[in-house]
Amino acid sequence: MTEDLDDPLSGLDDVPWARLGHSYGTADDVPGYLRAMRAGDSEGRHPPSALLANRIVHQGSRSEAAVHAVPFLVRMALDPRLVDRHRFVGLLTAIAIGLDNNHLPNGYDPREDREHLETVRGQADEWDQWIAEAADEEERNGRAETCRQLLIDAEAAVSCYDAVRDALPALAVLLTSSDPELRANTANLFARFPECAVTSIPLLTAFVTEEVSPGAAATGVVALGLLGDPAAVPFVESHLGSPVVELRWASAFALTRLGIATATVVDVLVEAVARPPEEAVTMSFLGGSYRRLAMLALAGTPAATTLRAVDAGLVGLAEGAGAVRSYDRYDMAQHLFALVFPGEPVEPPQSFGELSEVQRHLLWFLADRDDAACFSGACDALRRWQLPTGPTGLRAYVGSV
Repeated sequence: MTEDLDDPLSGLDDVPWARLGHSYGTADDVPGYLRAMRAGDSEGRHPPSALLANRIVHQGSRSEAAVHAVPFLVRMALDPRLVDRHRFVGLLTAIAIGLDNNHLPNGYDPREDREHLETVRGQADEWDQWIAEAADEEERNGRAETCRQLLIDAEAAVSCYDAVRDALPALAVLLTSSDPELRANTANLFARFPECAVTSIPLLTAFVTEEVSPGAAATGVVALGLLGDPAAVPFVESHLGSPVVELRWASAFALTRLGIATATVVDVLVEAVARPPEEAVTMSFLGGSYRRLAMLALAGTPAATTLRAVDAGLVGLAEGAGAVRSYDRYDMAQHLFALVFPGEPVEPPQSFGELSEVQRHLLWFLADRDDAACFSGACDALRRWQLPTGPTGLRAYVGSV
Protein backbone atom coordinates (compact mmCIF):
# COMPACT_ATOMS: atom_id res chain seq x y z
CA MET A 1 0.00 0.00 0.00
CA THR A 2 1.27 3.47 -0.90
CA GLU A 3 1.81 5.61 2.17
CA ASP A 4 -0.12 8.90 2.31
CA LEU A 5 2.30 11.31 3.94
CA ASP A 6 -0.51 13.83 4.58
CA ASP A 7 -2.57 11.33 6.58
CA PRO A 8 -1.29 10.59 10.12
CA LEU A 9 -3.27 7.33 10.03
CA SER A 10 -1.70 6.11 6.80
CA GLY A 11 -1.06 2.38 7.13
CA LEU A 12 -3.62 1.94 9.90
CA ASP A 13 -5.38 -0.90 8.12
CA ASP A 14 -2.09 -2.73 7.54
CA VAL A 15 -1.87 -3.55 11.26
CA PRO A 16 -3.44 -6.95 12.09
CA TRP A 17 -5.69 -5.48 14.78
CA ALA A 18 -8.03 -8.49 14.83
CA ARG A 19 -5.12 -10.69 15.88
CA LEU A 20 -4.14 -8.33 18.71
CA GLY A 21 -5.82 -8.11 22.08
CA HIS A 22 -6.82 -5.46 24.59
CA SER A 23 -8.76 -5.44 27.84
CA TYR A 24 -12.11 -6.06 26.16
CA GLY A 25 -11.09 -8.72 23.64
CA THR A 26 -9.73 -8.31 20.13
CA ALA A 27 -8.40 -4.91 19.09
CA ASP A 28 -10.33 -4.62 15.83
CA ASP A 29 -12.14 -1.56 17.25
CA VAL A 30 -8.92 0.44 17.74
CA PRO A 31 -8.84 1.88 14.17
CA GLY A 32 -12.33 3.32 14.69
CA TYR A 33 -11.28 5.15 17.83
CA LEU A 34 -8.12 6.48 16.18
CA ARG A 35 -10.15 7.76 13.23
CA ALA A 36 -12.63 9.43 15.59
CA MET A 37 -9.71 11.13 17.34
CA ARG A 38 -8.32 12.37 14.02
CA ALA A 39 -11.78 13.70 13.08
CA GLY A 40 -12.10 15.54 16.38
CA ASP A 41 -15.31 13.73 17.34
CA SER A 42 -16.59 14.72 20.76
CA GLU A 43 -20.08 13.25 20.86
CA GLY A 44 -21.11 11.35 23.96
CA ARG A 45 -19.98 11.56 27.54
CA HIS A 46 -16.35 10.57 26.92
CA PRO A 47 -14.00 11.62 24.09
CA PRO A 48 -12.72 8.80 21.84
CA SER A 49 -9.23 9.17 23.37
CA ALA A 50 -10.65 8.22 26.79
CA LEU A 51 -12.60 5.30 25.32
CA LEU A 52 -9.50 4.06 23.54
CA ALA A 53 -7.40 4.45 26.68
CA ASN A 54 -9.92 2.34 28.59
CA ARG A 55 -9.29 -0.49 26.16
CA ILE A 56 -5.57 -0.41 25.54
CA VAL A 57 -4.39 0.91 28.94
CA HIS A 58 -7.19 -0.42 31.14
CA GLN A 59 -6.51 0.39 34.82
CA GLY A 60 -2.86 0.90 33.95
CA SER A 61 -2.37 -2.48 32.23
CA ARG A 62 -0.85 -1.88 28.82
CA SER A 63 -2.10 -4.28 26.15
CA GLU A 64 -0.31 -5.71 23.14
CA ALA A 65 -2.46 -3.44 20.94
CA ALA A 66 -1.19 -0.31 22.69
CA VAL A 67 2.30 -0.41 21.21
CA HIS A 68 0.86 -0.61 17.68
CA ALA A 69 -1.15 2.56 18.34
CA VAL A 70 1.94 4.58 19.26
CA PRO A 71 3.15 5.64 15.77
CA PHE A 72 -0.34 6.84 14.81
CA LEU A 73 -0.76 8.79 18.06
CA VAL A 74 2.67 10.38 17.57
CA ARG A 75 1.83 11.49 14.03
CA MET A 76 -1.54 12.87 15.14
CA ALA A 77 0.08 14.74 18.03
CA LEU A 78 2.45 16.36 15.54
CA ASP A 79 -0.28 17.28 13.04
CA PRO A 80 -1.23 20.96 13.56
CA ARG A 81 -4.46 20.45 11.60
CA LEU A 82 -5.96 18.32 14.38
CA VAL A 83 -7.73 19.49 17.54
CA ASP A 84 -7.21 18.41 21.16
CA ARG A 85 -3.70 17.23 20.48
CA HIS A 86 -2.97 17.32 24.22
CA ARG A 87 -5.21 14.23 24.48
CA PHE A 88 -2.96 12.31 22.09
CA VAL A 89 0.08 13.18 24.20
CA GLY A 90 -1.78 12.25 27.38
CA LEU A 91 -2.61 8.86 25.89
CA LEU A 92 1.03 8.35 24.93
CA THR A 93 1.96 9.00 28.56
CA ALA A 94 -0.55 6.37 29.70
CA ILE A 95 0.77 3.89 27.13
CA ALA A 96 4.33 4.50 28.34
CA ILE A 97 3.80 4.06 32.08
CA GLY A 98 0.19 3.07 32.84
CA LEU A 99 -1.72 5.13 35.42
CA ASP A 100 0.36 8.25 35.98
CA ASN A 101 -1.08 8.76 39.49
CA ASN A 102 0.61 5.51 40.53
CA HIS A 103 4.00 7.12 39.86
CA LEU A 104 3.66 10.21 42.04
CA PRO A 105 5.45 11.74 43.81
CA ASN A 106 8.50 9.60 43.01
CA GLY A 107 8.38 9.23 39.24
CA TYR A 108 8.39 6.15 37.03
CA ASP A 109 11.21 3.61 37.19
CA PRO A 110 11.32 1.51 33.99
CA ARG A 111 13.61 -1.01 35.67
CA GLU A 112 10.68 -2.40 37.62
CA ASP A 113 8.77 -3.44 34.50
CA ARG A 114 11.93 -4.84 32.91
CA GLU A 115 12.75 -6.87 36.01
CA HIS A 116 9.15 -8.12 36.13
CA LEU A 117 9.41 -9.26 32.51
CA GLU A 118 12.60 -11.20 33.23
CA THR A 119 10.94 -12.80 36.26
CA VAL A 120 7.94 -13.84 34.18
CA ARG A 121 10.18 -15.28 31.46
CA GLY A 122 12.13 -17.17 34.09
CA GLN A 123 9.02 -18.93 35.33
CA ALA A 124 8.47 -20.92 32.14
CA ASP A 125 9.53 -24.27 33.65
CA GLU A 126 7.32 -23.76 36.71
CA TRP A 127 4.40 -22.86 34.48
CA ASP A 128 4.88 -25.98 32.35
CA GLN A 129 4.68 -28.12 35.48
CA TRP A 130 1.65 -26.22 36.82
CA ILE A 131 -0.15 -26.63 33.49
CA ALA A 132 0.68 -30.34 33.33
CA GLU A 133 -0.71 -30.89 36.83
CA ALA A 134 -4.18 -29.66 35.83
CA ALA A 135 -7.05 -32.07 36.51
CA ASP A 136 -8.42 -32.10 32.95
CA GLU A 137 -8.06 -30.60 29.49
CA GLU A 138 -10.32 -27.63 30.23
CA GLU A 139 -8.34 -26.64 33.31
CA ARG A 140 -5.08 -27.24 31.44
CA ASN A 141 -6.15 -24.88 28.65
CA GLY A 142 -7.24 -22.28 31.20
CA ARG A 143 -3.89 -22.38 32.97
CA ALA A 144 -2.01 -22.18 29.68
CA GLU A 145 -4.02 -19.11 28.68
CA THR A 146 -3.35 -17.46 32.04
CA CYS A 147 0.40 -17.94 31.61
CA ARG A 148 0.29 -16.75 28.02
CA GLN A 149 -1.53 -13.56 29.03
CA LEU A 150 0.88 -12.85 31.89
CA LEU A 151 3.76 -12.96 29.44
CA ILE A 152 1.94 -10.81 26.87
CA ASP A 153 1.17 -8.16 29.50
CA ALA A 154 4.72 -8.12 30.84
CA GLU A 155 6.17 -7.79 27.35
CA ALA A 156 3.65 -5.09 26.43
CA ALA A 157 4.62 -2.92 29.42
CA VAL A 158 8.25 -2.85 28.31
CA SER A 159 7.61 -2.53 24.57
CA CYS A 160 5.10 0.31 25.11
CA TYR A 161 7.55 2.29 27.22
CA ASP A 162 10.34 1.76 24.69
CA ALA A 163 8.13 2.76 21.74
CA VAL A 164 7.10 6.06 23.31
CA ARG A 165 10.65 6.75 24.51
CA ASP A 166 11.92 6.34 20.95
CA ALA A 167 9.40 8.98 19.80
CA LEU A 168 10.54 11.65 22.29
CA PRO A 169 12.99 13.41 19.92
CA ALA A 170 10.18 13.95 17.40
CA LEU A 171 7.73 15.11 20.09
CA ALA A 172 10.11 17.67 21.61
CA VAL A 173 8.87 20.31 19.14
CA LEU A 174 5.52 20.30 20.98
CA LEU A 175 7.18 22.05 23.93
CA THR A 176 7.04 25.18 21.75
CA SER A 177 3.47 24.71 20.54
CA SER A 178 1.06 27.67 20.62
CA ASP A 179 -1.30 25.64 22.85
CA PRO A 180 -0.31 25.84 26.56
CA GLU A 181 -2.22 22.66 27.42
CA LEU A 182 -0.33 20.76 24.72
CA ARG A 183 2.97 22.20 25.96
CA ALA A 184 2.17 21.16 29.53
CA ASN A 185 1.14 17.64 28.56
CA THR A 186 4.35 17.27 26.59
CA ALA A 187 6.41 18.34 29.61
CA ASN A 188 4.47 15.78 31.65
CA LEU A 189 5.36 13.11 29.09
CA PHE A 190 9.08 13.95 29.22
CA ALA A 191 8.98 13.58 33.01
CA ARG A 192 8.37 9.85 32.67
CA PHE A 193 11.68 8.86 31.07
CA PRO A 194 14.52 9.08 33.60
CA GLU A 195 16.80 7.25 31.19
CA CYS A 196 16.57 10.29 28.91
CA ALA A 197 17.35 12.87 31.61
CA VAL A 198 20.60 14.01 29.96
CA THR A 199 18.72 15.27 26.90
CA SER A 200 15.41 16.10 28.64
CA ILE A 201 16.81 18.41 31.33
CA PRO A 202 18.08 21.06 28.84
CA LEU A 203 14.79 20.88 26.93
CA LEU A 204 12.69 21.29 30.08
CA THR A 205 14.82 24.07 31.56
CA ALA A 206 14.52 26.02 28.30
CA PHE A 207 10.79 25.33 28.26
CA VAL A 208 10.28 26.61 31.83
CA THR A 209 12.43 29.69 31.17
CA GLU A 210 10.35 30.71 28.15
CA GLU A 211 6.93 29.54 29.36
CA VAL A 212 4.31 32.25 29.94
CA SER A 213 1.60 30.06 31.50
CA PRO A 214 2.26 29.59 35.25
CA GLY A 215 0.53 26.21 35.23
CA ALA A 216 2.51 24.93 32.27
CA ALA A 217 5.77 26.27 33.73
CA ALA A 218 4.95 24.54 37.03
CA THR A 219 4.43 21.30 35.11
CA GLY A 220 7.91 21.68 33.64
CA VAL A 221 9.51 22.19 37.05
CA VAL A 222 7.68 19.18 38.47
CA ALA A 223 8.84 17.19 35.44
CA LEU A 224 12.46 18.08 36.20
CA GLY A 225 12.01 16.74 39.71
CA LEU A 226 10.37 13.51 38.55
CA LEU A 227 13.35 12.75 36.31
CA GLY A 228 15.28 12.34 39.56
CA ASP A 229 18.60 13.62 38.21
CA PRO A 230 20.67 15.81 40.60
CA ALA A 231 21.81 17.86 37.59
CA ALA A 232 18.43 19.59 37.70
CA VAL A 233 18.78 20.77 41.33
CA PRO A 234 20.32 24.24 40.73
CA PHE A 235 17.68 25.24 38.20
CA VAL A 236 14.79 23.85 40.27
CA GLU A 237 16.12 25.43 43.47
CA SER A 238 16.34 28.83 41.78
CA HIS A 239 12.52 28.93 41.65
CA LEU A 240 11.95 28.26 45.35
CA GLY A 241 11.79 32.00 46.03
CA SER A 242 9.91 32.91 42.86
CA PRO A 243 7.21 35.60 43.13
CA VAL A 244 5.02 33.24 41.04
CA VAL A 245 3.30 30.97 43.58
CA GLU A 246 2.95 28.12 41.06
CA LEU A 247 6.71 28.07 40.51
CA ARG A 248 7.45 28.18 44.25
CA TRP A 249 5.16 25.24 44.83
CA ALA A 250 6.54 23.27 41.86
CA SER A 251 10.10 23.89 43.02
CA ALA A 252 9.32 22.60 46.52
CA PHE A 253 7.59 19.52 45.09
CA ALA A 254 10.49 18.77 42.75
CA LEU A 255 13.13 19.28 45.43
CA THR A 256 11.56 16.68 47.72
CA ARG A 257 11.78 14.22 44.82
CA LEU A 258 15.44 15.18 44.47
CA GLY A 259 16.08 14.45 48.15
CA ILE A 260 15.95 18.03 49.47
CA ALA A 261 13.48 18.86 52.25
CA THR A 262 14.79 22.01 53.91
CA ALA A 263 12.68 24.16 56.21
CA THR A 264 11.95 26.49 53.28
CA VAL A 265 10.80 23.59 51.11
CA VAL A 266 8.48 22.40 53.87
CA ASP A 267 7.16 25.94 54.40
CA VAL A 268 6.23 26.25 50.73
CA LEU A 269 4.54 22.84 50.70
CA VAL A 270 2.56 23.62 53.85
CA GLU A 271 1.43 26.88 52.26
CA ALA A 272 0.38 25.07 49.09
CA VAL A 273 -1.62 22.47 51.03
CA ALA A 274 -3.46 25.15 53.01
CA ARG A 275 -3.69 27.86 50.34
CA PRO A 276 -2.86 26.39 46.92
CA PRO A 277 -2.80 28.27 43.64
CA GLU A 278 -6.04 28.07 41.70
CA GLU A 279 -6.28 24.80 39.82
CA ALA A 280 -5.31 25.07 36.18
CA VAL A 281 -5.72 22.70 33.24
CA THR A 282 -2.22 23.67 32.16
CA MET A 283 -0.78 22.01 35.28
CA SER A 284 -1.23 18.52 33.95
CA PHE A 285 -0.41 16.34 36.97
CA LEU A 286 -3.34 14.99 39.03
CA GLY A 287 -5.84 17.02 37.06
CA GLY A 288 -4.25 20.31 38.07
CA SER A 289 -4.62 19.82 41.83
CA TYR A 290 -1.70 21.67 43.42
CA ARG A 291 -3.05 20.81 46.87
CA ARG A 292 -3.04 17.03 46.39
CA LEU A 293 0.42 17.05 44.84
CA ALA A 294 1.78 19.23 47.64
CA MET A 295 0.28 16.80 50.16
CA LEU A 296 1.98 13.87 48.41
CA ALA A 297 5.33 15.64 48.56
CA LEU A 298 4.86 16.78 52.16
CA ALA A 299 4.01 13.21 53.17
CA GLY A 300 7.54 12.16 52.28
CA THR A 301 9.20 14.68 54.60
CA PRO A 302 9.98 14.36 58.33
CA ALA A 303 7.61 17.29 58.96
CA ALA A 304 4.58 15.41 57.61
CA THR A 305 3.11 14.53 61.00
CA THR A 306 3.79 17.78 62.80
CA LEU A 307 0.78 19.68 64.08
CA ARG A 308 1.51 22.51 61.64
CA ALA A 309 1.54 20.23 58.60
CA VAL A 310 -1.54 18.35 59.74
CA ASP A 311 -3.36 21.65 60.33
CA ALA A 312 -2.57 22.69 56.76
CA GLY A 313 -4.09 19.43 55.54
CA LEU A 314 -7.19 20.02 57.64
CA VAL A 315 -7.64 23.43 56.01
CA GLY A 316 -7.60 21.63 52.67
CA LEU A 317 -10.11 19.04 53.88
CA ALA A 318 -12.46 21.75 55.12
CA GLU A 319 -12.55 23.61 51.81
CA GLY A 320 -14.24 23.04 48.49
CA ALA A 321 -17.37 21.47 47.10
CA GLY A 322 -18.34 19.40 44.10
CA ALA A 323 -17.20 16.09 42.67
CA VAL A 324 -13.59 17.03 41.89
CA ARG A 325 -12.91 18.57 45.27
CA SER A 326 -14.75 15.72 46.95
CA TYR A 327 -12.18 13.37 45.43
CA ASP A 328 -9.43 15.72 46.63
CA ARG A 329 -10.79 15.51 50.16
CA TYR A 330 -11.01 11.73 50.02
CA ASP A 331 -7.45 11.43 48.76
CA MET A 332 -6.06 13.92 51.27
CA ALA A 333 -7.91 12.31 54.18
CA GLN A 334 -6.49 8.96 53.15
CA HIS A 335 -2.93 10.33 53.17
CA LEU A 336 -3.33 12.30 56.41
CA PHE A 337 -4.81 9.43 58.40
CA ALA A 338 -2.32 6.91 57.03
CA LEU A 339 0.51 9.18 58.18
CA VAL A 340 -0.86 10.00 61.61
CA PHE A 341 -2.27 6.51 62.24
CA PRO A 342 0.38 4.32 60.57
CA GLY A 343 0.17 0.53 60.32
CA GLU A 344 -1.53 -1.39 63.08
CA PRO A 345 -0.80 -0.59 66.74
CA VAL A 346 0.55 -3.41 68.90
CA GLU A 347 -2.30 -2.67 71.28
CA PRO A 348 -5.26 -0.57 70.05
CA PRO A 349 -5.85 2.54 72.18
CA GLN A 350 -8.38 1.94 74.95
CA SER A 351 -9.39 5.57 75.20
CA PHE A 352 -9.17 8.89 73.39
CA GLY A 353 -6.67 10.12 75.98
CA GLU A 354 -4.13 7.44 74.99
CA LEU A 355 -3.70 8.99 71.54
CA SER A 356 -1.02 11.55 70.68
CA GLU A 357 -1.85 15.24 70.44
CA VAL A 358 -1.78 15.15 66.64
CA GLN A 359 -3.98 12.05 66.53
CA ARG A 360 -6.52 13.62 68.86
CA HIS A 361 -6.43 16.80 66.80
CA LEU A 362 -7.26 14.86 63.64
CA LEU A 363 -10.15 12.98 65.27
CA TRP A 364 -11.61 16.18 66.73
CA PHE A 365 -11.69 17.65 63.26
CA LEU A 366 -13.37 14.59 61.77
CA ALA A 367 -15.92 14.33 64.57
CA ASP A 368 -17.07 17.89 63.87
CA ARG A 369 -17.89 17.15 60.21
CA ASP A 370 -20.47 15.22 58.22
CA ASP A 371 -18.22 15.08 55.16
CA ALA A 372 -18.63 11.65 53.55
CA ALA A 373 -15.44 12.04 51.50
CA CYS A 374 -13.35 12.74 54.60
CA PHE A 375 -14.83 9.82 56.53
CA SER A 376 -14.46 7.36 53.67
CA GLY A 377 -10.88 8.47 53.08
CA ALA A 378 -10.06 7.97 56.76
CA CYS A 379 -11.82 4.61 57.15
CA ASP A 380 -8.88 2.31 56.42
CA ALA A 381 -6.69 3.91 59.09
CA LEU A 382 -9.53 4.08 61.62
CA ARG A 383 -10.31 0.38 61.15
CA ARG A 384 -6.66 -0.60 61.55
CA TRP A 385 -6.59 1.27 64.85
CA GLN A 386 -9.99 -0.16 65.85
CA LEU A 387 -11.50 3.30 66.11
CA PRO A 388 -15.11 4.28 65.24
CA THR A 389 -15.61 4.85 61.52
CA GLY A 390 -18.94 6.71 61.60
CA PRO A 391 -19.83 10.25 62.77
CA THR A 392 -21.99 9.19 65.73
CA GLY A 393 -19.54 6.67 67.13
CA LEU A 394 -16.57 8.97 66.61
CA ARG A 395 -18.28 11.88 68.35
CA ALA A 396 -19.01 9.70 71.34
CA TYR A 397 -15.41 8.47 71.34
CA VAL A 398 -13.88 11.94 71.42
CA GLY A 399 -16.39 13.16 73.99
CA SER A 400 -18.29 15.49 71.66
CA VAL A 401 -21.66 14.12 72.75
